[in-house]
Amino acid sequence: MKAEVRKIDGVVRLLVNGEIIPPDAYITYFTRNAHYQDFAGAGYRLFSLPVFFSSKTLNENSQAPCLGEAIFDGPEPRWEVLDADFHKIIDACPDALIFPRINVSLNETWELANPDELCDTGRSEPHRPCFSSDRWAQECMRLYGLTIDHIAHSDYAGHVIGYQFAAGNTEEWFPHDFAGSVGKRSREKFAEYCAENGLEGTEAEYYGFLSRIVADRICALAAFTKERAGRNLLAGTFYGYTLETPWRESCHHALGQVLDCPDIDFLCSPVSYGQDRTLGRDHGCMLPCDSLREHGKLYFAENDTRTHLTYPPFPELPYFQNPVFQPRKFEDTVEMLRLHYARALIHGYAHWWFDMWGGWYDDPVYMGLMKDFLRISRDAAGRSLRSVSELAVFIDEAAFRYLPGQDTGIQVAYNVREALGRIGTPYECFLAGDYERVRDRFRAVVLLEPYRTPLSAAIAADAKARGTGCLTVGPDNCGISPEELRSFCRACGVHLYSEKDAVVFVNESYLFLHTCTAGTPGLKLPGGKKLIPLLGGEQADAPLPEKHGVLFEIV
Repeated sequence: MKAEVRKIDGVVRLLVNGEIIPPDAYITYFTRNAHYQDFAGAGYRLFSLPVFFSSKTLNENSQAPCLGEAIFDGPEPRWEVLDADFHKIIDACPDALIFPRINVSLNETWELANPDELCDTGRSEPHRPCFSSDRWAQECMRLYGLTIDHIAHSDYAGHVIGYQFAAGNTEEWFPHDFAGSVGKRSREKFAEYCAENGLEGTEAEYYGFLSRIVADRICALAAFTKERAGRNLLAGTFYGYTLETPWRESCHHALGQVLDCPDIDFLCSPVSYGQDRTLGRDHGCMLPCDSLREHGKLYFAENDTRTHLTYPPFPELPYFQNPVFQPRKFEDTVEMLRLHYARALIHGYAHWWFDMWGGWYDDPVYMGLMKDFLRISRDAAGRSLRSVSELAVFIDEAAFRYLPGQDTGIQVAYNVREALGRIGTPYECFLAGDYERVRDRFRAVVLLEPYRTPLSAAIAADAKARGTGCLTVGPDNCGISPEELRSFCRACGVHLYSEKDAVVFVNESYLFLHTCTAGTPGLKLPGGKKLIPLLGGEQADAPLPEKHGVLFEIV
């Protein structure tokens, strides 16, 4: 087995034994209620599965019980749990390609025996491990190594294409304490870090350091994966939610460091939860995903798309009364599935359908769509997915370390994404550190400034010197409207595919339109090209209802 990610014609592709694999996958937390057979019947080969080292809660907010059986809760590993879950997938899909999602959280016995290695602030009670603890990291790696070795010697080893390692709150490297993962070990390490680097030890430096610690742990686990499992398998994790979790306590603001790691193949995040995922708007990426492409990393979007069959798994817990966990109307679900799929297809990234509690997509219409999506993805393996965007967005992740929780700057990226998603033309989004390597491709730049840093100031100055249109958006103007952004684009010569508020994704082969209002969208393609409907059925010049999506092939 040789799995790899490779940048081909400007797009990062997933390859297994030299073959481009459609990057459409399936996973569920509740493997006892998995619908592997349904997805295998629709042609899916790519699967993930959850693996839990301990039965500690995944989410200190919800306090939900562990969602599966743990391997390392007792004195001996329970390998039969792992083996059974792998075989459920392979029994349904004999040619399955699997990348397990391994939660390395340690059990309660270890936590009670190591109080100095835990956080000592924040909301988690009892306290959970501090990311700065070397003892915690070493024990995680020891158990992770045992797991990789067991899989390597199993009868299903030939199905495994890589590993997604997970840690922290909600498996996404969020601190258990919601305060930055602060404890005795973080204070000790920060003092050493300041002494070694001649730092004053300011609050901003501390929060920057806490993100750096998480990036260090991720890079170390990725290197360990490659050493233990072999360099023919993939390594990746959740991280870098620059656009979605702007608070400095999230520890997610060292993405640039992770992108420079040669052992990381892919990074993941859920689709944005903004506005409870209402329709008539873009459901963007939490990551500046175009920076991942520049660094040759594959982005996996977690499409935990709610349906009319979604239900709260623990209705007695207040956390699950949140609207984002409630079922959606059937008609809205169809539109949302199209939107989430089309975004991944046209932006050239991978995704998995996260059937979180099982049975969310158990409907013939939904599974018919899943089959259609995979057919299009297979065809796209031979098509150009190169971007045609003329507008670039940049953000310096270092800005967030300066912003306390109530500062208005933390809303900049969130608010501007809402407007950018409805301007009727596509855009790409990058970390500010990638500006020089991509600046020549674009007619216009939107510079997000939650807080002015030397790097963002340098970008603004360079764009002005080069004569590139540059719009700086900070706390004072982050309520900018889609029409104001369109006016900026017109002034810079950026092609607008629609003059109306509309979500538009475009690459060299496909265009997707999601309407914000009813009527004729008035789509305009450069170069006299035509649109052939693939999903939705309507012609490009037909009147469309509001909050409706149509995927077109460009010919």
